[in-house]
Amino acid sequence: MSENTRTALQQGQSNKFTARARIEQILDAGSFAEVDKYLQKSNAVLGYPDVCVPGEGVVAGWGTVDGQAVCIVAQDCEALGGAFGMGHAGKIVKVMDMAAKSGYPMIFLWDSNGAKVQEGAAAMHAYTIVMKKMAELSGVVPTVSVADGGMLGSAAFFAPLSDFTIAVKGVSNVGLKSATVTAATFGMQPDEQKINGAEAQYACGNAQFLCENEAEAYETLKRLLLCLPSNNLEDAPYLENEDAVERKVATSPQNLPAYVAEAADGGVFFEVQKGYGSEIVTGFASFGGLIAGVVANAGDAYLTNAACEKAARFVQILDAYDMPVITFVDNKGVEVAKCHKNMRAVAKLAYAYGEAGCPMISVLAGKAIGEGYSAMSNKGNGADLVYALEGAQIGCVEAEAGSIILYDTKAKAGEYAEAFLSPISAAKQGIVDDIIAPADIRAALVQALSMATNKRESRLSKKHGIMPL
Repeated sequence: MSENTRTALQQGQSNKFTARARIEQILDAGSFAEVDKYLQKSNAVLGYPDVCVPGEGVVAGWGTVDGQAVCIVAQDCEALGGAFGMGHAGKIVKVMDMAAKSGYPMIFLWDSNGAKVQEGAAAMHAYTIVMKKMAELSGVVPTVSVADGGMLGSAAFFAPLSDFTIAVKGVSNVGLKSATVTAATFGMQPDEQKINGAEAQYACGNAQFLCENEAEAYETLKRLLLCLPSNNLEDAPYLENEDAVERKVATSPQNLPAYVAEAADGGVFFEVQKGYGSEIVTGFASFGGLIAGVVANAGDAYLTNAACEKAARFVQILDAYDMPVITFVDNKGVEVAKCHKNMRAVAKLAYAYGEAGCPMISVLAGKAIGEGYSAMSNKGNGADLVYALEGAQIGCVEAEAGSIILYDTKAKAGEYAEAFLSPISAAKQGIVDDIIAPADIRAALVQALSMATNKRESRLSKKHGIMPL
């Protein structure tokens, strides 16, 4: 798109693109098929003028992204400010139903000034029918939201109800209350970007990606779609590559995120939600061409509320689409001073792993002791294969504490570690399938994925479980 064309497609004098220009940037040229383009709903209340426009402030339809079919809706802030009413919501729900029936990923581009107040209670009903449909669509097809403008009041719920949300610096405005109301309540300056902007949503975990501008947001969206199947009935994506399966990994597992990245095809790791809960790293990578989700402790860090909730949600997304989960374990467990405070969040992570029926592979890369072992992926909570790296520690308590418990002295910590924390000790008990040299982990993972991705598993019959929220 040329600079002149780009300028012409922007909203007035702002730095935001129009709804149609946004769709044009995302979809393959000429692929967009629009629905209900001329829909116009009357909403006049006795004594008040009718306020409606053709299209009802939202552009909706389907098309392709790099050949992959998707459904898409884009709020049109130039049409009555993208006011959210029944006609507006009806178009969105119609396309969401199309996504469910066809098995296409659902993309939302949100940009509205708020509810269509002329409709009164019906406007709030409009929000709720979209929320209900998002809940129904969850786990059926991937849902991705881009905060392209205002998402205030009830619209703010659309971000956490999506599988992934992309925030844009200087553009996103997401919050249950406006910046003015929030600032007045807390005696702050009404800085919209500081209170409800992209950085704020990224920092608190409501957005999984933070982008400098809209163009970067749409490229991030396209990259994300490459990592996901179109729906819950499709296999995980496969990417052709020429990276040798037997390639050695030179990075030390003490730098676990870098170690994971080097083990992946082409050394590429697409991190998700980097700005939140950094004690656990989540993202996508391919191994031998097969894309998997990766959950990895940052190394030598405690399990925190934010990190555990982030990882638990990511595992649930992967399980919903039956994508492989590879977990790298190396953590310090839960900080003593925060045991009660963090207990439920750590239980969420353990629950997410225990409930998951997708292929799961675990690599015990460093410390996997006590709750730092049991809350992460392991043989007991469903991992199909568990490997330990040479030098890992696996057991109930740290060496010094174990020495005191068994021998009444700290002096035998080394003896305790050798007998009770070594990988060979865990392997003899059937807790670990094999002990791998750190340099050989790539080949082991490629081989493991080729087996685990073909598994079939029956589950207990139930409506749904109860996560410890």
